[in-house]
Amino acid sequence: MNFSRLMDLLADAELLRGLTPVQRHALLADCPTQTHPAFTDLLRQGEQAQGCFIVVQGRVEISAIDRQGNAMIVHVAGPGEVVGEVEIFSGRPCVATCTALPGTTLLSCTAEILWRHVPPQVLVRNFADILHDRLQRDIRLRTIGQFYSAEQRICLYIEQFTAPDYPETRLSQAYLATLASCSRQTVNRTLGEMRKQGIIELRRGTIRVLDRARLAVDV
Repeated sequence: MNFSRLMDLLADAELLRGLTPVQRHALLADCPTQTHPAFTDLLRQGEQAQGCFIVVQGRVEISAIDRQGNAMIVHVAGPGEVVGEVEIFSGRPCVATCTALPGTTLLSCTAEILWRHVPPQVLVRNFADILHDRLQRDIRLRTIGQFYSAEQRICLYIEQFTAPDYPETRLSQAYLATLASCSRQTVNRTLGEMRKQGIIELRRGTIRVLDRARLAVDV
């Protein structure tokens, strides 16, 4: 990828906020990029992380399995977001599996590179910003689960796992029912109504958002 193009794409990357152009250039020059044409596990739950990844283009699906074997999609990270940064500084095993979706381009970075190019006060502030955003997301999801109807929860979860540039998600109806704490019949009925209204398109194993504005629910 052209270096100036890489600089542009990562202009708002959450881990690089506050860096001068010179510092940003030096860091990016030190980090290799990688593009994955197929689904690729970057980090695996329970294993040690050797580095973190900043999403340049595409998406990274973050999933976890609990002690009973239940699998869940926790988040889908988009451009500018980072995965694995907590593990490389804490030295603790990955709490989730991070999978690059097809066509995703990433910047690979180690803790040593970050310490070399990011001043400590900037790094700490950026970490705090990232954790603050994740706390807000967690509160939003808890609010959705407690106070909104099943139909609203279904809309909100579809919105969460898609984006304007990436309107398709692999959420199955069974998993969406688990997320929304409702029956598969409710999910099937709600999705069918949304399809009739032209809000979504249903394909085998995937949901594609056609009208994002009509999908949104105020939280």
